[in-house]
Amino acid sequence: MSCLQTRKTTASDFDFIYNLHRQTFYSYVEQTWGWFEEIQWAGMREDFDSLPFEIVCYQGIDIGVISVVLDEKALFLNYLAILPLYQGKGFGTQILRKLLEHAAANGIVVQLNVMRVNPAKSLYKRMGFRVVDSDKERFFMEWRNC
Repeated sequence: MSCLQTRKTTASDFDFIYNLHRQTFYSYVEQTWGWFEEIQWAGMREDFDSLPFEIVCYQGIDIGVISVVLDEKALFLNYLAILPLYQGKGFGTQILRKLLEHAAANGIVVQLNVMRVNPAKSLYKRMGFRVVDSDKERFFMEWRNC
């Protein structure tokens, strides 16, 4: 897995990211709120246009996407998705480990939210995140290096 890299997105990456979103989150969104194509597309378009995204690459192949936002208090993991073909192979763990190492070195808290029905919650717990709040649809999680 040492060939895992990220690159900045370009305008032409939107279709890849939206198709990835559809493949990885459709069932979770459908179970939680119902999947409405136009709402999902518009929401992803707005996020893509306003937030920093990076494409995750393995051996030169685009396999996922990550979006991390830094504010004065914390790193917020806004989005992380890996193509189904590459899930369960440690890529998510490797990406999170790198993010947490950066946060630890800079004394920064990492926050995220995850839909209750998304099994990624177990990965986050394994990586040391804890649930700090929740609502009907999501868990709000936080990682601190202490």
